[in-house]
Amino acid sequence: MTSRRFDIKARLHAQCLARLQQLADILERAMADAQAAANEETKSSVGDKYETGRAMMQAEKDKYARQLATTLASLRLLETINPQEGHQRVEAGSLVRTNEGLYYFSAPLGKVALDGEMFFALSLASPLGQALLGKQAGEEVLFQARKVVVVELW
Repeated sequence: MTSRRFDIKARLHAQCLARLQQLADILERAMADAQAAANEETKSSVGDKYETGRAMMQAEKDKYARQLATTLASLRLLETINPQEGHQRVEAGSLVRTNEGLYYFSAPLGKVALDGEMFFALSLASPLGQALLGKQAGEEVLFQARKVVVVELW
């Protein structure tokens, strides 16, 4: 494994951490805003309108709370990954080059651009993650009627 590959992996890892932290911050603010709106609704409304408005604000806050919990779980998982560690098989923390693209099995963030290359940050729980889990360089899987070949991983 070259140090350049691990440098790319470390910078990709840092970018994923930053994106997850930014998302967590946004969700925390959205939850606080929803709570403030619900509190304001309490002050200004009476009767059925009050109950409906309050229920809507609570549902919105609950939605943000679920998203925040998922985001924080992904952040905790990502924090356990050592980007300097090499991998012989696809597992959490693997950066995998396939015949179809570059995948970082870490957190479900989707496309991540770095140095003019496009990476896909995916969870191992994703369908592709499950299909490739445990595979080594040179192995292939049939995924959604396509042959996906693990070219290399680190």
